[in-house]
Amino acid sequence: MVIQTVTITGIFTTQAILKGVGVGNAEASALSATITWIMKDGTGMVGRIIFAWWKGNSLDCNCKKWRLFADLLNDGAMLLELCIPYVTHLSMEVLCVSTAMKAVVGVAGGATRASITNHQAVKGNMAEISAKDGSQETLVNLIASFTGIFLINYFTDATAQWIVTFLLILLHLYSNYQAVTSLIFKNLNDLRLTLVLKSYLVVNAVLGPERINQVESVFLGFGISVEKFCGFKVVLGKSLSKALKNYSYEELKSLTDVYKDRKYLIVPDLQRRTMFVIFERGELPADIIAGYYNAVLLGIATCIYNRETLDIYAKRQLHHSAPITRLSTFMKSYDINSRDTLENLPRRTLEALNDFINQEMDMLFMALQVNGWKTDSHALCVDEWRAQWKDLDRKSL
Repeated sequence: MVIQTVTITGIFTTQAILKGVGVGNAEASALSATITWIMKDGTGMVGRIIFAWWKGNSLDCNCKKWRLFADLLNDGAMLLELCIPYVTHLSMEVLCVSTAMKAVVGVAGGATRASITNHQAVKGNMAEISAKDGSQETLVNLIASFTGIFLINYFTDATAQWIVTFLLILLHLYSNYQAVTSLIFKNLNDLRLTLVLKSYLVVNAVLGPERINQVESVFLGFGISVEKFCGFKVVLGKSLSKALKNYSYEELKSLTDVYKDRKYLIVPDLQRRTMFVIFERGELPADIIAGYYNAVLLGIATCIYNRETLDIYAKRQLHHSAPITRLSTFMKSYDINSRDTLENLPRRTLEALNDFINQEMDMLFMALQVNGWKTDSHALCVDEWRAQWKDLDRKSL
């Protein structure tokens, strides 16, 4: 159904594009049509390169969102192409814009399709799934092409064609929305892990993949942010030099001593309200999940230390044993910042907090595995930078 609507709509837009470049117009020249087509294709090539460089790292992390965004952008490009016969003097510009949009669709759609195919290949038969999916798509496209030929001859009036196109686009978007929301991923991305932690911290219960995937937003720019309940953004895998803008050598040395037994190093930046999680080369997926959870707990503890109110802290269950309650009780054993300026946790408090987090970490991973989440893989957004800090005295980072 999804492929049929796209193919049929594509037939209407092809007709509009051909009219726009001069097919059927005695005054149009082959040279101008050729230049327009070359400019259109060139814009698409540049668009693919730029988008892959700009957003390639986030396509796996937000597979559902980019899949639906690609469909929305594709339909937007088709609507733009349908306008070409009405603005023939701008046909080149409109075609370049629509082709750039479709270039983004090609990159985002192809990448997310590969991720979804891998998800569906539960027996490791990715090649078989891909081949069968391609055969099915070819058959459906063939049927849709003949259907499109019938419709384009039956609906010759421009108004009727616009109505049919709008109906097909609405059907296409609805079908894709249903398809995307029906996917149940068992590995954690930023949004799914944030939703898991929000529930776990307050009620000590990890929601399963089915429930989390139901409430996970599939629209870019929407969904709960970890900053809303821990007070800090969590950035994974950034360059250590970018994270240490406000740190002296002594402060860095103190941090590296605290995290000497971990595969990650957490660098709080109170000015930018960010927890930078730096990873050592050779980290495992479990280390990345652990680093994210550690950063969230450190963010909440830092807010408690600086007397900042958080929504998740206000919602804690006083008579219920949950991580947020245990963290609140733990922080009462240590001095709270009495100054008006924000400060990092003192080293003594940070070392004690790490011991506390070790126990909490074991309970989280046990709860994740019991509830069906994969911890041997992930879809978290992690940059490519890695650092070495365990021999700081002997070599520079």
